[in-house]
Amino acid sequence: MDSSPSFHRRAPDDPSDSPENMVVPDHALPHISFRTPSHGTGTSGAGSSTGSMAGENPTTLHPAMHLSTITPPQPVEPHEMMTPDPNARYIHGDQVHQDCIPKENMVFATEEEGYAFYMQYARAAGFGSKKHKNKAMSRVYACSRQGSSEFYKEAEKRKRGKMSKRIGCMASVKLKLRGKEWFYERVELEHNHTLNPDPCEVKHMRSHKNKHPVMMDYVDGLQHSGVSPNATVNVLTELHGDYGHMLMNARDLENRRAANLRKEQVDDVKKLVTFFNECRAQNPKFYSDIDYDSEGVVKNIFWSHASCQANYAEFKDVVTFDTTYRSNFYRMPLGMFVGSNHHLQNVIFGFALVGDETEETFEWVFRTFQRCMEGKDPICILTDQDQAMANAIRRVFLETIHRLCRWHMLNKHTVELNKLYYLHKGLEEKLLTAVNHPLTPLEFENAWKEMVTEHGLQNDPTLRGLYEHRASWIAAYFKGIFCGTMTSTQRSESTNRMVKRYHVDKSTPLHMFARRMYQMLQRRKDDEGLETVYSQDPPDTKTNYHLEHQLGRIYTRAVFKKYQDAYFAATSFRTKKVDTCNFLVYYGREGPTFSWSQHEFKVVCNEEEEKYTCECRGWEHTGLLCPHLIIVLINEQIQKIPSQYVLRRYSRNAHIDLPYDRNDTVQTGPDGSSLSCRNSDLLSEAFATVQAGRRSTVAYKRAMTVLKELRKQLEEIPADEMPVRGEPATHDEDGHLGTVLKAPPKSKTKGSRTEAGAEQIIGARGPKLCTRLCGNCGLFEGHNAATCTRRQQTFAVGGSSAGRGRGRGRGRGRGRGRGRNEKGKGVMRARRRLLDDVEEEDEDEDEQEKDYEAASETSCESDDSD
Repeated sequence: MDSSPSFHRRAPDDPSDSPENMVVPDHALPHISFRTPSHGTGTSGAGSSTGSMAGENPTTLHPAMHLSTITPPQPVEPHEMMTPDPNARYIHGDQVHQDCIPKENMVFATEEEGYAFYMQYARAAGFGSKKHKNKAMSRVYACSRQGSSEFYKEAEKRKRGKMSKRIGCMASVKLKLRGKEWFYERVELEHNHTLNPDPCEVKHMRSHKNKHPVMMDYVDGLQHSGVSPNATVNVLTELHGDYGHMLMNARDLENRRAANLRKEQVDDVKKLVTFFNECRAQNPKFYSDIDYDSEGVVKNIFWSHASCQANYAEFKDVVTFDTTYRSNFYRMPLGMFVGSNHHLQNVIFGFALVGDETEETFEWVFRTFQRCMEGKDPICILTDQDQAMANAIRRVFLETIHRLCRWHMLNKHTVELNKLYYLHKGLEEKLLTAVNHPLTPLEFENAWKEMVTEHGLQNDPTLRGLYEHRASWIAAYFKGIFCGTMTSTQRSESTNRMVKRYHVDKSTPLHMFARRMYQMLQRRKDDEGLETVYSQDPPDTKTNYHLEHQLGRIYTRAVFKKYQDAYFAATSFRTKKVDTCNFLVYYGREGPTFSWSQHEFKVVCNEEEEKYTCECRGWEHTGLLCPHLIIVLINEQIQKIPSQYVLRRYSRNAHIDLPYDRNDTVQTGPDGSSLSCRNSDLLSEAFATVQAGRRSTVAYKRAMTVLKELRKQLEEIPADEMPVRGEPATHDEDGHLGTVLKAPPKSKTKGSRTEAGAEQIIGARGPKLCTRLCGNCGLFEGHNAATCTRRQQTFAVGGSSAGRGRGRGRGRGRGRGRGRNEKGKGVMRARRRLLDDVEEEDEDEDEQEKDYEAASETSCESDDSD
């Protein structure tokens, strides 16, 4: 029996409505209207071959079917298909007021008024205009589509699909001088092309784009300040009241920015020297130096403002130095000397743009920095593992301790260390504990020896290389050296990121780069002022302990927060009194099982002799009280600590009196008024005037009349001469010290791309590192789960993959969760890394299979513990 439903086509109610019975008159667009085939609903039943129930209509109309009317798209009119009549003429429409239409013998007081009147008419009529002829006694203003044009490169094809709009339009007016007046001698209003009076179309015509000098200066200011093109459009839209009223588009702003960039790159080095001279005129303490070759080509640049040198005089203990790339047009690496102030904020001591990263270049930078700071070397300097930089530091800073960044040391060997971490369970925890926790060099060496012996890694080249440089980056070798709160070049890294994200990019010329760095210094100074104001508030103490109240009055807010964190950590320790002044401090909870990580810190607390020390040497290293010393002070009820244990660099009064002004520029006028105050007051009144003047026509005309007259009066008033501290620097027209300086070539930095014209390499350069784990086979062989040759595919009904669905994101596979089987347990995945040494030893296939299963079980156990 056929159990499938049967469908029947329903006959139309009116045969005349069927398509075959429709009569379409000649030259008429047929209107097709028909009913869609309606299918009845049928059900299967015994003894009924048609599948319909007894008493039911087998052709019942399906509720989803309806009467459909199909109308084809509207075609163009027949006359639009005809060739345009070359003799057709077009004129303005009714939207143009009669008083705005040019007429012969119209008189104007000046030439500018006659041109402005014609421009107003052209904007309303919907065509562009241009100045066609300019003679002594007459002017001709014509339609922008006047004349004809040919492509100036006859043998080449146009790269842009943009043709000339000149089609010989004769619409124009002739303005002629008669006595002291100008009048329209001839007026031709008819065009041979259609007009575009829509404001959205008129604004794209070149002659009607608003390029007022004041508005363009405002746009230039926005672009120089790093405002994005979209944000610039939003600001101009707000000023004009509506986007349709803004007589510029986004493309115009992009062209303006490109033109300004080309203009700024002209005489770049000369403009840079001019900026340095301006800074030196404002404050003679400003320091700059430019290194150039025999031909005057700039090689290296260094400068430091007065505020930078003042910060160095107060916080010169620890300095970090690092270079970053892609920050200027010439690809010169940027190096900054960065430190930390009393609010634990980043402060910059000096800037350097270098042509390369050789030992000679770094030596020039460090010696210039040394001269700028009057020969005062820092106590400690932190850098990355750059041998050229290390050699230069060793030559210049003779008494400075050079430390390598701990993060860079480990990050440089990430690939090799990850392989070792995978093959040797627990190695990562032991390595990091050995690096961070040992208190003395001997303790570190014993811990390292115990670690490599346990895992059989005495001859591993990666660990051996790290151990050979241990004196430069392991904390145990620097416990007695003051490093502040800095153990890496993270402050330099964060400053570099801020510079490239908010201030400069790879297209910034040198003089604009120096100006942007000055603006960044002012922003950093503003942040410091904000934190100084906040630090004057009463401290937020957590206890009634007198020592906490004492330090809260002295420390800045950020440093006092550090003390409170150490106080909280101190509650996890317990003390054991050895004698009157000696104590043992140990951790009160369960810690790691390594014997050399369970310390009992020896603390000396002698109130009579005012001597407080801890074996961890935290105060000597950071200048802050460690948790071990704090818990002893609490238990011994020490209410005050001597002043020698509170560093001035962390106090609210960290700034010292200097023999020079730490302000980079003069901020006040001759009458003592602030320049920023003048700008703020004028801008407030100007914006208020614009808001009030645009509300009505009368207010607009009144505001324009008053503002124009006011501007003429203000331009006649001479500018104030700002006071200058010291003798202003003389500007050398030829360059630097009589030498014509030339722009530097684009630098070839480390890791940069190949030269122009070289063969392009697609994908990663060099051999595959094979550092990614295949999710299918668990091997490091340079492939992934999609390209794995060992993949076993199973297919469900319909040919779709039965495993994780194609296109599913991570964690959205089928089952109880990602990587879970039907029992909810972690799927056993092999995670082994085949090394050459392992392959040579494991030749037996059965032994390799056992190692494979053991690695899988170990992986599952670690996953479950996580």
